[in-house]
Amino acid sequence: MSPMETTTQKSRINIFEYLDYREFLRDWYKSHKSGRSTVSLRSFSKKAGFTSSNILKLVMDGNRNLTAESAAQFAIGLGLNKQETAFFLNLVFYNQGKSVEEKDSHYKKLVQSKKFSELKSVEKDQYDYYSTWYHPVVRELMTSNEFDGTPEWIMSQIRPEITVIQAKKSMELLERLGFVKKTPKNQWVQSNPLLTTGPESSSHIILRYHQSLLEIIRSLLVQIEPEDRDVGALTLGVSKKMFPEIKKKVQEFRREILKMVSTENNPEVVISLSTQLIPLVKKGEE
Repeated sequence: MSPMETTTQKSRINIFEYLDYREFLRDWYKSHKSGRSTVSLRSFSKKAGFTSSNILKLVMDGNRNLTAESAAQFAIGLGLNKQETAFFLNLVFYNQGKSVEEKDSHYKKLVQSKKFSELKSVEKDQYDYYSTWYHPVVRELMTSNEFDGTPEWIMSQIRPEITVIQAKKSMELLERLGFVKKTPKNQWVQSNPLLTTGPESSSHIILRYHQSLLEIIRSLLVQIEPEDRDVGALTLGVSKKMFPEIKKKVQEFRREILKMVSTENNPEVVISLSTQLIPLVKKGEE
């Protein structure tokens, strides 16, 4: 067994604890340089089959991306086993993904990894929560005074319709995440009445949630009577200076609504409030 292989096996760096492959590479390299290891940038390149002696540094520093082929070579240089290699490849494709759909596809494979889910069970549950539109609706319904404690009642209240199994799994997920809890009187309450991702999130998970929610709202528009909905749109010409001011006003409005409902203990109707503020011209154009 070579010195490099011995060091790899002894390393405490666990790839299943990472969601950023460059961070993993930096920690891996640091751990292998701190002991009696003979690992160097040159020896890594040689083992991985690269002609460039500083390829590892270029990738670690974010100056070069990996392709499917070079990522597989990196896995060899890192001394990863089959399961670790599959996770590493998905991690690379997830980090370098260009679209929400592409990132979501690879992230889903990451959280489905058995070792990852054992170490990051909350991460997987949070993904499940935001990847399905009806979980927040179930969360609100469970605290209603009319809730009889059964998934059948939840199913009967939601539109578009979901199944009893979906309602049951949603209830279990919400309890597991600590979003709801049962009182001594056998009633459900929200652990925190306000649950928000913040004014803005770059996470592909939240973006995917917003996309799915907009698709649901679109399908419901033709089913809901005008007196039961309010849909409006403004198309305005504004200065570049005014745009962030308008964005701030929209965010303040959402916070005011959250403050209004924070003391509501008996939700009788579950509503969805969506606001979209989107520039309709390309950046830099007047």
